[in-house]
Amino acid sequence: MNPKRWLALILIVAVVAWVGYDSMQGNRDEELMRDLTKAQQQRQVGESVGPSLPEPPRGMVVNEIPGNIWFVGKYEDGGGIEIPFRPGLFPEKSADVNPQHQNPGFVGPQECQECHRDKYDSFLDTAHFKTSRPVNETTIDGNFEPGSNTFQTSDRNMSFEMLHRGDDFLQRVHFFDWSFDVPMEIIMGSSKMAQTYLYWHEDGLYQDNVTHITDGNQWINSPGYIDGDAAYARPIPQRCLDCHMTYFDFRGKKNRYTPGSLIMGVTCERCHGPAEQHVGFHRDNKDALEAVGITNPADLERQIQMDICGQCHGGSRGLKGDALSFRPGDRLDDHYLPPDDELEVKNSVHTSNQINRLSQSACFLQSQMTCSDCHDPHHNERGNGRLFSSRCMTCHENESDCGFFPQQGVDFAGNCVDCHMPRRPTERLRLESIEGDVFPPLRDHHIRVDEMATQRFMSGLKSKD
Repeated sequence: MNPKRWLALILIVAVVAWVGYDSMQGNRDEELMRDLTKAQQQRQVGESVGPSLPEPPRGMVVNEIPGNIWFVGKYEDGGGIEIPFRPGLFPEKSADVNPQHQNPGFVGPQECQECHRDKYDSFLDTAHFKTSRPVNETTIDGNFEPGSNTFQTSDRNMSFEMLHRGDDFLQRVHFFDWSFDVPMEIIMGSSKMAQTYLYWHEDGLYQDNVTHITDGNQWINSPGYIDGDAAYARPIPQRCLDCHMTYFDFRGKKNRYTPGSLIMGVTCERCHGPAEQHVGFHRDNKDALEAVGITNPADLERQIQMDICGQCHGGSRGLKGDALSFRPGDRLDDHYLPPDDELEVKNSVHTSNQINRLSQSACFLQSQMTCSDCHDPHHNERGNGRLFSSRCMTCHENESDCGFFPQQGVDFAGNCVDCHMPRRPTERLRLESIEGDVFPPLRDHHIRVDEMATQRFMSGLKSKD
């Protein structure tokens, strides 16, 4: 055949193939948009949620990626949005409420108040109780009024708006000319530093992109999130809930749980053990004076006591098995892996590393002190520096032990902690914002003579004179 005819034939085949591919791609895009529109029309939205959610405009990139995650972006190679539900829809509630595992005896703190009313009432104000709780008007922090309820990222086309609609609290994402809503349903964090938020999609728990920081009362990206993106597909594994809840039924697949099984907060049974047997026995034997079916940490040897706290305050440890297998009286190393980097952990002041920092202190090494010598787990003592300092004075009987004593007008016994356990930021807890990185200050539990903190404290006193 004539070479020119061969060339013409090849060109015709290429054009036909390109037209077919383009048509197929167009049909695929139209099918996706039809599916989104159909699903959106089928979805029933409660009045408190607001109007129907729009699907992404046709000009945006919409791709489903491995792990049942949807990506929506303006450009193929740019940032954008990651969500675990189809764009244009709203997260769904699970219809399967049957636990997959038998509860090993956790009953919840409300069962304890029958016999321990005073401790129960005071415990409700503690950080442990508040470390996870449902979102409602009395528990959630932050300002939801227009003008104070927004968070602008470094990308002018990506911003967030915090909304309160009826009983619902929502984060509205604005991306170019598209917006959609994600609920805020569970609070993680006691408000000491911050509150971050979780939401359900089916039986999966995911983290919201925006966190509230207590210092400055501001909205900001959640820890580890990239400023300028909207990431709502971060799964919450059982190790996270292991330090924020008393009990949950883990269904597998990393972040699947039975919604009705959650006992929120780190409550009585995480330190005393599951209480079902204890409650049942003492309801039937009201005159019994000796506690049955429960553990009193004070009866345990020092290291075993410390291991109870070490579940969450002993460094970033992975699980050897399933969460919640530890019982008071067990050894920590039987249930948790060693910290990833022991040296780095011991030199970090991250909130989860108090025991490792404390273990370097002369006060700890030269005594039999435990966490409860300074902290009463049944009462909220946050911010009471004079109270904590008074506990220092149980061993250091005279304020003249301080090397700076005496100083006119200084009550040395009233504030030991600001010099010997200063608050300082840590690089291990970094939050990104348009103004730059934010490092919330944390109390360092390495008790020592900190010259810089002492000079700062003394300078502050002089400036008041």
